[in-house]
Amino acid sequence: MIKDVYGYVSDLPAGCITETDIYTDSGALLCPKMTVIDQKILQSLSDYHGKIHATIYYSDADEFDLEDDFPLPDDSICFDESFRQYAMESLARLYANLDDIDNLTKGIIQIGEKVCSIINDSKSLSLNLSKLKVCDEYTYRHSVDVGTMAAILAKALGEPDSFVRDITVVGLLHDIGKEEIPNNILNKPGKLTATEFELIKTHPVRGYRLLAKSPDLTEEMRQAILNHHENIDGSGYPRNLSGDQIGKMAQIISIVDVYDALVTARPYKRAYTPAEAIEIMFTMSNKFNLKYFRAFLTIVNIYPNGSTIKLSNGEEGVVVRQNKAYPLRPVIKITSIQTVVDLSNDRNYLSTVIVK
Repeated sequence: MIKDVYGYVSDLPAGCITETDIYTDSGALLCPKMTVIDQKILQSLSDYHGKIHATIYYSDADEFDLEDDFPLPDDSICFDESFRQYAMESLARLYANLDDIDNLTKGIIQIGEKVCSIINDSKSLSLNLSKLKVCDEYTYRHSVDVGTMAAILAKALGEPDSFVRDITVVGLLHDIGKEEIPNNILNKPGKLTATEFELIKTHPVRGYRLLAKSPDLTEEMRQAILNHHENIDGSGYPRNLSGDQIGKMAQIISIVDVYDALVTARPYKRAYTPAEAIEIMFTMSNKFNLKYFRAFLTIVNIYPNGSTIKLSNGEEGVVVRQNKAYPLRPVIKITSIQTVVDLSNDRNYLSTVIVK
């Protein structure tokens, strides 16, 4: 959760993330925003005894002890086999009959309700993408990926249950307009012609028109489908909207849609690793709502707890804890020396990166 702290350095809870810069009484920068406040940071700030004002992201589950010598369990959200089979069969059946939009939307809403139920029953709002895969069919997998990630992100942002349900449905339907575009263009292995690319760019409008008369969708949901390729800086399509013109739902869908597209293999590109995808998205950050993008980084477990990794210095280790503000730099245990290291702030590892 987000909260304001008025008091002293000692009032900052271990494990929180600073949402704003923290200054001393005289105006000197004490701690920059997006800093993970662990015990080392608290110790380094302890000499300052004046009052502070800080806005922080904090959860009771964020506190951790770097002396723990075991990985925390990977409690990220996952789907069991029965849901995978249900989603695959339902989406295939519903997408096969676009003439019956009422039946389509009602069926999608039922899938969305099941997704929300799984999320509500999970222990945390984190996501291991390898556990999300529904099936090998791209249309169905991508739809469920986007709907699920949008729901988790909306919930992490503190949106009400009604909004979470609605955005899940939007995610499941966001690319429905592509059903009107020939597969030989959608799955073309080579570079698209200018004409072909312009045709693909019509899919948000096509989706909006397909769903225009559905009584089960609100206009906000339809607008999100129409605007999910718009960018904050005005460089998107189909209408070159910018900022608040795009709408909250579409801004959220945009982030998870880009991420899932990057980590998914297509005939014309390889699948990027989650770490590579996040690096690419950092270079695109001017296109996203930064508040939503920062929140997104807290829900994707790029290196799930318990996974083995190799560092650029040759050392190997096991991930024992996520760093919400620095998803590419988790807390790890170095196997050879049995030492726990926080890659986000350990001075001996600041230039070391995970390579495998």
